[in-house]
Amino acid sequence: MSIRLMNAPNNYPYTHGWGVYPQLATELGKRRRSAKNMLGFIDGTPGVKPGDWRYSALILEDAFRSVAGESSRDWFTLTNHLGQPSRALAHEIFEHLRTLKELDPRSSEAGRTFDLLEDLALPDMLQYFRETTSAEDPRPVDIREGWCHVLWTHETPDRLLVGAVHGTPVEVVSVLDHRSPGVRHGVLAAWHVEDPDWAASQIVRTFGKSLEQLGLMQLPAAEGIAAIKLLTENAIWKTIAKSPWHVEAGEPPCGEAADTDSQEVSGLSL
Repeated sequence: MSIRLMNAPNNYPYTHGWGVYPQLATELGKRRRSAKNMLGFIDGTPGVKPGDWRYSALILEDAFRSVAGESSRDWFTLTNHLGQPSRALAHEIFEHLRTLKELDPRSSEAGRTFDLLEDLALPDMLQYFRETTSAEDPRPVDIREGWCHVLWTHETPDRLLVGAVHGTPVEVVSVLDHRSPGVRHGVLAAWHVEDPDWAASQIVRTFGKSLEQLGLMQLPAAEGIAAIKLLTENAIWKTIAKSPWHVEAGEPPCGEAADTDSQEVSGLSL
């Protein structure tokens, strides 16, 4: 069963858009400690407390569920601090962590799960997370360019913005917010794509509307957030880029084969 957010989210307290909230200090602290503990368990570092085992797995399970489901106010922020694992990769890690938290960390089954998580680059993601969230000397977050996204604001809950851009969703959201003071746009879904122009042409083909400024089109939310996410993903799946952490072998979403007509998209680069 999908864990993806399917309905309009509750974006209270409306200080940022959905998905792009900064991590709360309390949540960040728990995630950083849990990442450190999990790295210690994986590496066999002396001094890691066995009592922290289940708690750390639970916190990280929740973090990866958020990324896979696009289901928390800071999901896209968190994705970037983890090095932008894809939804599919985040979901696979979430499933392993859900199993792992019920195991004895010294058991052979836990050891096999650790091996799987290492193959999925979880230690690299956790290390990157700790480096980019360090209070003393944070490593800059590198957001790759070239995206397709579904944007939304609680100010106009009956409207979705779907499009593709050569920049990043964060840049597009920033421009939209600047143009409408007091309004906070957020990210309901986002896919890193290899060819934003081709992705845009398929969005136009799928929904039958032209793209406006910033490479966006407006769609009524009445069509269903879940349906719009799925239609968008199916339209562009051929150009969705693989996760930088892991070459995934999963099957792409089923969708009608698209042609290669080109539609120019915004070259936003701020």
